[in-house]
Amino acid sequence: MIRLLDFGAKTEYAIRSLARLAQRGDGAIVTVKDLAAETGISVHFLYNIFDALTRAGIVRPHRGTQRGFSLARPAEEISFYDILVAVEGPIEKYHCLLDHRVVCSAETPCAAHHLWQNLRDRAEQALRSVSLAKIAKQNPPWERLKETLLVEQG
Repeated sequence: MIRLLDFGAKTEYAIRSLARLAQRGDGAIVTVKDLAAETGISVHFLYNIFDALTRAGIVRPHRGTQRGFSLARPAEEISFYDILVAVEGPIEKYHCLLDHRVVCSAETPCAAHHLWQNLRDRAEQALRSVSLAKIAKQNPPWERLKETLLVEQG
């Protein structure tokens, strides 16, 4: 089975931990250790993710007595696309749909080039339209899973 737009664990964990940070409100500073405990993500893995998020300007590190991380800008201004590119790297846009070994361009298009380019552009636009604030507010899947587990146990 092919999963369209199936992102890796880094993206999933980044979204999950950033949503938790955003739920705390503007200016909240949280340690990676606390986020790891709340989300069930390895502290070491989460530090690697937060290093990438820091380099991308999504979070800001804090040192001293109030150490931890805060969002570098409001959650409404951080898109799913921003997070995806920060942790997974730039999205390749020029491989050929029919032969991944070939670079496909408008000058040398394959039979599927225009369709593929249109789909990529629309997917990128959709990813840019979903903000971290929206993700944090709308009952994320990991919250629904936790609710299901509580009902089953209780």
